[in-house]
Amino acid sequence: MSQEAQYKDTINLPKTDFPMKADLAQREPVWIQEWKDKKIYAKMIEQRASQPLFTMPDGPPYANGSIHMGHTLNKCLKDITLKYRNLNQNKAVFIPGWDCHGLPIEHKVLKDISDKKENKGAPPPSALQIRELCRQEALKWVQIQRDQFIRLGILADWENPYLTLHPQYEAEEVRELARILKNGILYRGLKPVYWCYALQTALAEAEIEYANHKSPSVYVKFPYTPSTKFGKFDAPVFCVIWTTTPWTLPSNQGIALNKDFDYTFFKSVGENATAEYWLLAREMKAAFEKETGKTLEDTGKTFKGADFENEKATHPFYDRSSLLILGDHVSLEAGTGLVHTAPGHGQDDYIVGLHYGLAVLSPVNEKAEFTQDVPEYAGIHVFKANPMIVERLQAAGRLIAFKQIEHSYPHCWRSKTPLIFRATSQWFIRMDDPQYNVREKTMAAISDIQFVPDWGVKRLSAMIEGRPDWCISRQRNWGVPIPVFFCEKCGHAHMTEELLYKVADKMEAGQGIEVYFEGSVEDLLGKNVSCPKCSASEWTKGTDILDVWFDSGTCHAAVQKRRDGMNFPANLYLEGSDQHRGWFQTSLISSIASNGQAPFLALLTHNFVNDEHGRKMSKSLGNVVDPLKLIEQSGAELLRLWTASQDYGQDINYSAESFKRVTESYRRFRNTFRFLLGNLGDFQIEKDAIAVEQMLPLDRWALDRLAALIETVTAAYNNYEYYKVYHALNNYFTVELSAHYLDILKDRLYTWKTTGRERRSAQTVIYHITTSLMSMMAPITSFLAEEVYQFFPLQNKKDSVFLLDFPQVTKTWEQPALRAEFEKLFAIRATVSKLLEDMRREKKIGASLEAQVVLTATGEDFQLLKKYEENLCEFFIVSKVTLKEGAMQVEAGSAPGDKCPRCWYYSEQTGTHPDHPSLCVKCTGAMT
Repeated sequence: MSQEAQYKDTINLPKTDFPMKADLAQREPVWIQEWKDKKIYAKMIEQRASQPLFTMPDGPPYANGSIHMGHTLNKCLKDITLKYRNLNQNKAVFIPGWDCHGLPIEHKVLKDISDKKENKGAPPPSALQIRELCRQEALKWVQIQRDQFIRLGILADWENPYLTLHPQYEAEEVRELARILKNGILYRGLKPVYWCYALQTALAEAEIEYANHKSPSVYVKFPYTPSTKFGKFDAPVFCVIWTTTPWTLPSNQGIALNKDFDYTFFKSVGENATAEYWLLAREMKAAFEKETGKTLEDTGKTFKGADFENEKATHPFYDRSSLLILGDHVSLEAGTGLVHTAPGHGQDDYIVGLHYGLAVLSPVNEKAEFTQDVPEYAGIHVFKANPMIVERLQAAGRLIAFKQIEHSYPHCWRSKTPLIFRATSQWFIRMDDPQYNVREKTMAAISDIQFVPDWGVKRLSAMIEGRPDWCISRQRNWGVPIPVFFCEKCGHAHMTEELLYKVADKMEAGQGIEVYFEGSVEDLLGKNVSCPKCSASEWTKGTDILDVWFDSGTCHAAVQKRRDGMNFPANLYLEGSDQHRGWFQTSLISSIASNGQAPFLALLTHNFVNDEHGRKMSKSLGNVVDPLKLIEQSGAELLRLWTASQDYGQDINYSAESFKRVTESYRRFRNTFRFLLGNLGDFQIEKDAIAVEQMLPLDRWALDRLAALIETVTAAYNNYEYYKVYHALNNYFTVELSAHYLDILKDRLYTWKTTGRERRSAQTVIYHITTSLMSMMAPITSFLAEEVYQFFPLQNKKDSVFLLDFPQVTKTWEQPALRAEFEKLFAIRATVSKLLEDMRREKKIGASLEAQVVLTATGEDFQLLKKYEENLCEFFIVSKVTLKEGAMQVEAGSAPGDKCPRCWYYSEQTGTHPDHPSLCVKCTGAMT
């Protein structure tokens, strides 16, 4: 038997059943099932029952389709946040939610109905049938997405989510409407709103996206007879406007100018050599000539816009006047400085028109077709009417120039069709009420909100500052009704707080929205209710539903204020950057409108996940990354780690290379944990621990580094900077553990006396490192942390790593003086390591233990090396270290003496013990 074989069983090699291979795709479902069986989420929350609440409502994803990378990023960030808060002395419930009403679901249902052959020629389904099919469609996707989120390792109250189609939630929406009504800011008005003719409903700002669209660009002359204050003219005078929506000209009521601009009567010569005077803003002359090809002569007749107020021009093809008015919205960015004004088809037009008492004409139906109010175009789609109106202008001699242009134009983000502005009777929340100013209150609330990243404050503020009144009504079937009753005689809209609360109570006690839609007027409104305006008692139920953004936006009332374990205001709302115009904004406005208070204290915004080139993922580009396929191939843990590694405040570009990097990090984490566990098999903290003051210097340095890591990671978690957690951990595993501490420690763990102070000192530190890392990493690498915990040698273990406490910095671990000394020692070690590597490459030595090192130093450096002289062989992993005083120098050569077959150290004292004639002194001591 060789000497090595003789002593093999005396070496303390790592022993653990913790598997080297992760097999994440196969093992993760087992852990998920165990969490479910052991009710880990419930136990985690129950354990923190007496701790301060941390509230973060789940901004509900829409229930229509499998999850994508954006969902993955969002839900993982939420899961990390709440797991950390629970580990770190908070009670932080996770109530998952789903947005279940709205157009996409109804549109899908109606398409399915029309696509089925058996429905051809059949009568259309009733509204009740449509709603039931919508309900089934939403619930189907809720279940699918729920299972997909669970597969990501998300711990939440999956058995009791909130759905916006639950009767309790629907009822609370109506109560929230009652509170807004009480504050006097809910009103019904005939106003122009974004209208989707494809879906035949009004839309809100949050439902608009912009895309390129071709439109006719026309310069039009309005006949104008100036008053005498402008002097005399020897030819016809015209006001010149520019528009890209000729179809709105039949509704023209005025022409807007800016009171501060200079306007000039320019002279132009017509095609028949007939002189004309054209009024336009002086600064627009050059641009006008370039766009139209016309030449203008300056007459010197220039006046301020304010001088033209209440003058009258004539409509270009109708026998009616067009009032000249003033508006601050008139700019010099394009056109002529005179703006065609149709209050029925534009927000600015409507506002300025109100001031001047202009009529709100909107002769366009829900299909964007002209009505009989414009008989010559009745039944024609407005976009198809554009060329017809251009021809009419040409024939009337009112067209100066025409061309097609491509420009950014509002589209419906669901149907992808271009929108129109159309005046209809809708329900609005007033933003600028003199008594209860929502805009003012909201802007004041924003100043007290924490934004992560901080650029979010500018984005949200800008959207609140410029937004119009919130149109909260929609003309569809699938949604929460706006309970209102219209007098059949005079059309009065009857809505009171009492009525809204009554309907809400009935909804919650019954079948939600169906209580209203299918209930009788008498049951809902009461018997013999007289109209306060005309005393009639015949009523018709309103059929409008609430904007789906009002659904999700009232989560603060329906969830935060009603679910156990949640607070109002919430500590945090966390969503993607698109929610500044969506959920963030509608939650804030609805809460301010109902109770005058913001529903959250902080907003965390993450950006989108793009492809590796920074392009938006889309099926047409073929660059979509399916998280479900990644999970199937590699496991969810790597997606979680990838999520945590990203700085979500910037654009996030997914690439195979970035995923490969976190995969390598995961392998490093796993292999290191396996080493740590393997060296704790014979260690019991209760009886084997070594006090800090009795530890070896290197071990005390390691505790100091662990304390620094805990401090760094805790601060990063508290600041929601999870990528800093990842980088701190990755650096710690790579440098301070693998390259430094554990590399040096192996000989002491393997070959020193099993129960000796030296080995127990190292094991004590390894114990603290392992327990601390498990808790620190559990929010991010949940599966790995759980697996490590289950293999961790500990008596009376809890059911899960999520029932542990987050590590706290222990003051006795902090060693500032030692930290500074070891910084110098590791710098010297780097020099020694490079020298040894050169010797290996030159074949002068094999392993580093075949070498001896001679260190020459002076002053403080020499004193430092002298202080740790007995530890230097272990520190440099060489067999002998000699110190000399003199100019700094590092030398190396072959180690003297014989090789110990047990530890492979070379020593001149090897073989001096009679019982172990081949062992070194250290190994002899370990054997006795």
